[in-house]
Amino acid sequence: MIHRRRLLKTMARGLGACSLTPFLLQLRTEAAADGDPSALPKRFVFVIRSNGVLTREILPEGLEDMVRERPHASSLDKWHDISLAEHPVPVGMKPLEPYKDELTLIQGLSGRMMNGQHEAGFGALGAYNGKRSPRDETVDWALASHSGGVVPHVGFTMDHAGTSVTYPHLSASGPRKPLPYYADPMLAYTDLFGTVATGGRAKVAIDVDRNILDYMTEDVKRFRRQLSSREQEKLGHYLDGFETLRTRQQKLKAMNARLAAAAPELKDAFRSAIETERLEAHFELAASSLIAGLTNVCTIRCEHLGMRLTGLGLGKRTVHGIGHMIENGPDGNTGEAFDGEAAAFGEFDTRRHVMSFHMQHVASLYAKLKAVPEGEGTMADNTVVVYFSDHGDRHHSPFYLWPMTVLGNAGGAFRTGRYLQYPGHRERGNQTIANFYLSLLHAAGDRRKTFGQPDLESPEFIDQRTPLADWMA
Repeated sequence: MIHRRRLLKTMARGLGACSLTPFLLQLRTEAAADGDPSALPKRFVFVIRSNGVLTREILPEGLEDMVRERPHASSLDKWHDISLAEHPVPVGMKPLEPYKDELTLIQGLSGRMMNGQHEAGFGALGAYNGKRSPRDETVDWALASHSGGVVPHVGFTMDHAGTSVTYPHLSASGPRKPLPYYADPMLAYTDLFGTVATGGRAKVAIDVDRNILDYMTEDVKRFRRQLSSREQEKLGHYLDGFETLRTRQQKLKAMNARLAAAAPELKDAFRSAIETERLEAHFELAASSLIAGLTNVCTIRCEHLGMRLTGLGLGKRTVHGIGHMIENGPDGNTGEAFDGEAAAFGEFDTRRHVMSFHMQHVASLYAKLKAVPEGEGTMADNTVVVYFSDHGDRHHSPFYLWPMTVLGNAGGAFRTGRYLQYPGHRERGNQTIANFYLSLLHAAGDRRKTFGQPDLESPEFIDQRTPLADWMA
């Protein structure tokens, strides 16, 4: 019987830079962990939306009166730590109900070190004032550079049709070094999975009708029988990720061919619908990239202010237009009525509908990771998905509040199944978004003492240089 570690070493040497290298790297990492869950790679997914996330939107059922819809800093004057066991998740988060024990809803974080209209730019992930130009690295890159990966960081963004790669003012590797995001799922598929299929030496233009699994057939035949049943199962998930993306791209190509021959009106309708479908493709690419071992950190920008969400039945208004409609009223609506197919929506229901759409994709990604064995559990056990807005708690936010939804515990680093409410800005016990990001970094093994830029408005008695001790395990 060949020793497992010797087998993995032999396989990696024999395969060289072949298509299974990321998969083998994962197996070697597991072997090196030797039963120690803390040695397994930690993965982080940041899901970012526009128009803010209202405090009310992350309140579990039964706790609706705990904060006001548009609270000032003084309205959050107490610390609350409430178990989610007896409180259903908010309406817009119903897709996450099956994972409630792994969920943390965090209220009261401040981010007054930032400014900017409609978005905080790089500051949203960097905890510094840098809307248009990065002053330093952002947390997703800090985690990526610490965790490693064939591709350290992968970004996906909803952007204007026809844009292949863009820089959405979100992620950076350092001062004046913004990171690119894929706007075109097909380009991302070609770059990420085409490179794997050809040994990582060059990008290749892959015809979506060609079965990418053909590249891997001989490798699979040679080594499948030498793996344990558990590792064979994981290899199956690895291959399924490629197959899922291949099938999806075949369908999109077929649709494009039909629409190209159709009337222009159909083409316009297709573009409106595809924006929402493209987001689904981004989530599938993110899940497959994590499962394949290509990366440990993904950032997904769900929408931009000029984007239309007509695929959700909300009419022809842009995300920015919808943001103004729901900005000021007590129920999230100025009173201006929706028209046409969106007449059934209004007030808070609009936000719930958009959030539910996002949460369906978050839940789907998490379910895929739960299906993949890793160590004594699954990949989801070592993953954290963070959902928040690039502009705090509203469309025009002063950054006093930054609601956070976190799914997963990064291998037991966090105590989950809880609603945490910190006192508001300048109140004793307040914590900033920088404290939150330090918590993620510590969970990944990066024990740095500071991150981002301090909030100079905060009193000296507020410690901005520690992780969230009440959240950490």
